Amino acid sequence: MKEQNQQSTITEIVERDYKEKLDKRKKEISYYQEKTEELGLKSTKRFTEYHPDPSKSMLTGVTFAHRDLESVVESMANRQPWAVISGLNPSGPLHFGHKQIFEEVLWMQKQGAEVFIPVTNDESYLVGKVKSLSESRKTAYEKVIPSIIAMGFSPEKTHIFVNSDYPDLYNLAIDISKHLTLNKVYKVFGFGENEEGENPGTIFYRGGVQLAQILLPQYEEFGGKKPSIVPVGIDQYPYILLARDAALKKGFVPPAATFVKFEEGLDGKGKMSASRPNSAIFLTDDLENVKRKIKSAYTGGSPSATFQKEHGGVPEICPIYQLRAYHFTNNNELKEQCSTGNILCGECKKQAVEEVSEYITEHQTKLSIAKTKINDYLLKKPIKSILTE
Repeated sequence: MKEQNQQSTITEIVERDYKEKLDKRKKEISYYQEKTEELGLKSTKRFTEYHPDPSKSMLTGVTFAHRDLESVVESMANRQPWAVISGLNPSGPLHFGHKQIFEEVLWMQKQGAEVFIPVTNDESYLVGKVKSLSESRKTAYEKVIPSIIAMGFSPEKTHIFVNSDYPDLYNLAIDISKHLTLNKVYKVFGFGENEEGENPGTIFYRGGVQLAQILLPQYEEFGGKKPSIVPVGIDQYPYILLARDAALKKGFVPPAATFVKFEEGLDGKGKMSASRPNSAIFLTDDLENVKRKIKSAYTGGSPSATFQKEHGGVPEICPIYQLRAYHFTNNNELKEQCSTGNILCGECKKQAVEEVSEYITEHQTKLSIAKTKINDYLLKKPIKSILTE
């Protein structure tokens, strides 16, 4: 009787775990569907079907929606000038969540885009992710920029700038701020409801500096107005909204945007983030750390191998599945294997360790050379057009 009760308890735990994971999958799918509808976005499926060589991010459904992608498609097809802008916060080294975005940006460059990459060390400091501007600046030059270069960007068509080292950006922010109202900025970002952690600098950053980064490629010094696109997470939509509004008032082309799904952190507690080091695999991690993080990661599998073989896993909420499908393996094949129980988590993690280790080893061999080439990628062009009549 005691053994029977124990078995009954184990079965209940296994079934409850499976139900919780199915509920989590349903919630995640609903989140992106609801956001797409709420914000009036379009699916990227049509573009993926008709483009002869769509990006891996689009094929896997990671890039799932867009706003005004059509504005750059014509330039892409006719080999006319267009730009892509994608920045990041240098509070730590690049991780695989960043890699996902920058591989999409690299694909866009191969389609003809001029690439602009703001490294927002000012934001890192203002929101309290680092103790000083110098700390985030050091991280930018020592850990972030070399990893971006090592991914294979062309120096002729890539313009990287660390915000605090490119003061002309702040003149653009002043110029753009004049075309927005404080009420508009407050409404878009929800100021007035919760200002915890905010300060005058964060308001200027969001209502001026961030928009200056997005609209920078359309200023006279960079060839004037042109189509542009910003690949972002859905949480960054307010910036796109404000930038489109400011662009119209400046006589620029409103920037388009593609929206990407968050890559699940290895701890299963939200998106991969530098603020939770064990949730992320950094491109600077040593191989032992990679192995440790993957082996201890949360999964969409079951505590019971027997149950998983019968019912399958839940790949959509599994960080190991996402890590492999988004970056390495055939998405459909792995999803089929996981959801039918034909691969268990131990084997999947083993393969993930091999794939990630191979990539990181190759990436890190390129870093020393990349560090010597930083100067070739830095944007130094002065912006004088708004200071002269």
